[in-house]
Amino acid sequence: MLQFVREIPIRIVIQGALSARRGFLFHLAAGFSGEVDPLSGMSVNLMLLDEWLWQLKKDLEQDIFQATSESFNHTFAEIMAIARLRLTEKAEEQGVRLASLVFREERGATFSWDLGLPPEQMQFTSFQFIECVPRDGQFQLLRLGFTWLRLQSCEADYAHESFRILKTLSFGDVAGLYARLSGFLGMRLDSGSSLLKVSVENTEDGSKVIL
Repeated sequence: MLQFVREIPIRIVIQGALSARRGFLFHLAAGFSGEVDPLSGMSVNLMLLDEWLWQLKKDLEQDIFQATSESFNHTFAEIMAIARLRLTEKAEEQGVRLASLVFREERGATFSWDLGLPPEQMQFTSFQFIECVPRDGQFQLLRLGFTWLRLQSCEADYAHESFRILKTLSFGDVAGLYARLSGFLGMRLDSGSSLLKVSVENTEDGSKVIL
């Protein structure tokens, strides 16, 4: 099946559980799949997709979401559930499927869902930067992305958990860094959430390795 992805910016305001309101600028990318029409070469009407996304944007931007914890995980899961249910309903009316949703925040953090996950699960990715300075090599500024599988009701602060892993590492040669990071894959939190993968990107040339 052919998949089409459409993206739209969405501004969301969240009232913190203990702090003031915070604003987030997300770029929502929604993927839809279906059987290809041999006449048009399309599986879905792109004008309809844009209409669905703009209506979702309008609805989400007019609300102020209430956080239950300072990690905002539950709130992000609520936003994801709203988007998934509304877009799924629209897609089914047209005989297509909602295949994926990615909310990428302007400052880097990402949460996502796709058809490979149950509705109650999501992936969260947080990013950290490190300086890799080998003794006999060139300095590299690396961007690490830690992707966690969130189980339902988990309120863990994934950015904090990622930083805790980072604090245990020494930053010498890149090959050694890969080996140490690989040892954390599958790491489980008390909630049952686990570390799925780690990406390591060289910010100079954009090359990336996913562990």
